[in-house]
Amino acid sequence: MSEYYGIKVEDIFNSMKDRFRPEGAAGINHSFGYEIKNTGKWKLTVADGTMELETADDVSDCDVVLNTDGETFVGLSIGKVDAMSALTSRKLKIQGDFNTFGLTSRIFQKYMTPGQETRQEQELLTLKKTISVKQRFATGPVFGKFLKGLKDKKILAIKCPECGRLQTPPREACAICRVRNNEWVEVGPNGEMRMMEYCYYASPDPLTGETRETPYGAIGILLDGCKDEEVFWHLLNPEQLDRVKMGSVINGKVTHGSRLRPVWNENRTGSIEDIRYFEIDE
Repeated sequence: MSEYYGIKVEDIFNSMKDRFRPEGAAGINHSFGYEIKNTGKWKLTVADGTMELETADDVSDCDVVLNTDGETFVGLSIGKVDAMSALTSRKLKIQGDFNTFGLTSRIFQKYMTPGQETRQEQELLTLKKTISVKQRFATGPVFGKFLKGLKDKKILAIKCPECGRLQTPPREACAICRVRNNEWVEVGPNGEMRMMEYCYYASPDPLTGETRETPYGAIGILLDGCKDEEVFWHLLNPEQLDRVKMGSVINGKVTHGSRLRPVWNENRTGSIEDIRYFEIDE
């Protein structure tokens, strides 16, 4: 039998029993056919955390069938050949659902060449440390004033002198009128729920690498004193994701959402995290 990358096709199949992962096969009940050109056919049956492999004359009754040549099959098994590249070049054909065949990556450990499995894996050492760079970045006088207000449990907005729109967090110029803003208004701190996005991305902190638990709610709050689209974005108490009601204004008809209040950190430092999150004002 021919060798590819120093490995025979039969070596891959003969090792399947030892590489089988019952925990990875849990809940999988499928039959997989392998048709290797000029080599042979194999039928793999996985059911209830067990496997059975046998040579076969016909694999057309399997749920999904892989058809390829020996070199491509061995290359796929040891990571030398990319599956998508093999598919586009027509060196690999899948009869049935491609995603179903992809389940085999859960069922079997990666094939290791003889002697490779005895090599000791290199230990990975990690050191968790907050990066400290000897630089300071100014927030500017406008946003800086907003952050200082949070230390005193105040939410400040800035008002456009032309359209009267309130912006919080504030910005130096109105994005619509393109004129400088200079009038400050205290709003909230309570408000009305207007919109929410369920977030499933963990959002790692770039400095610490820590991530928040998912899902979490990114919410738009219409703070008292604001109107229309002047919402303030923050987080919702994760225990109340399914308890809040969103408000809206459609064709002049107002539907009020849940009343919310901020939960302040005890030790406030002048950052957006001075507000831990908003919760229902009960």
